[in-house]
Amino acid sequence: MPKRRFAYASALARVLVPLISLTLAAAVAAADTTVAQPTCSATGTPPLETVEPVTERPICKDGQVLSFDQNGVTRYACLNLPLHAAGGTSKWPMIVYLHGSMTTPDSLYRAGRALFKLSRNYPLSAQAGTQGFILLAPEGRRAQAWASGGPHTGTGFHWDEWQRDPASNLDVQAIDRFIDQAVTTGLVDAKQIYVFGWSNGADMAVLYGAWRADRIAAVGQYAGTDPWQRTPCPVDMPSGRQVPLTLMRNMCDALATCSDTSSWSSTLEKQNWPLRRVNLTLDGKDAGPNAQCVQSCEKTRGLYEHIRWPQEAVLADRMLEFFKAHALP
Repeated sequence: MPKRRFAYASALARVLVPLISLTLAAAVAAADTTVAQPTCSATGTPPLETVEPVTERPICKDGQVLSFDQNGVTRYACLNLPLHAAGGTSKWPMIVYLHGSMTTPDSLYRAGRALFKLSRNYPLSAQAGTQGFILLAPEGRRAQAWASGGPHTGTGFHWDEWQRDPASNLDVQAIDRFIDQAVTTGLVDAKQIYVFGWSNGADMAVLYGAWRADRIAAVGQYAGTDPWQRTPCPVDMPSGRQVPLTLMRNMCDALATCSDTSSWSSTLEKQNWPLRRVNLTLDGKDAGPNAQCVQSCEKTRGLYEHIRWPQEAVLADRMLEFFKAHALP
């Protein structure tokens, strides 16, 4: 077997369980005809309809479980501090990680283990000599996603990216609360709070960055698209501060298609947005700026690329480097 095909087969085997889970979820969603079409408004859809149990306590490997009561529902988050934070007097940058649909904050320690590893020692801070960064991973809610014109994952953990009213969006309020909890430790550098999301979390990261532009220094998206155009109720993109964005995208992706991410980056470029677009190879490496969408993107490969993360070097050299250059003044 050629080396490249062997690497692909080995990597596919490592993500076989989540791949099967996501495939089954997508199949169930496609077969589910009971999802009613929402009544659209200027702020998108009504709130997501949650299902029991709405949340579950994450394990939070090597970290602390944060929680609070929100309208009778216990909301959770994982808080991981860099190794050097214990007993220290410095302040550290913080990345808020928003997981994808059908996953939880614990995906940070599995799919996102490269980012977790980098949090220990990567010099993200604008302050010389400060190593590592804080990771805050809130949890979405188990809910039934709205049916749309494209792929959707049905019932499972989601961020409510369909309701674009920050004043009433409970997920936005939960993220606010957990960031506030982390800041009260006295360890967070308020000028370097970033949001990074994967899939559904990537779309929510852009929304949250826009709504909290006075607090969020920059945003990272992996396998995400334009959340303002999310069907079934697209809305106009708001004006305001252009929060710098790193968009990491796959050349073959079954859920955040290459054509959709091309359209999203084109929208941003026309507005002269501070943007870094990173094209990824099959194995999650930087494919270079001239990489083209895969013309024959079969479903198995598209699901595989959506689930496997960018490699550690991409996260460090393309996203974290971008974050470091875009601290708040």
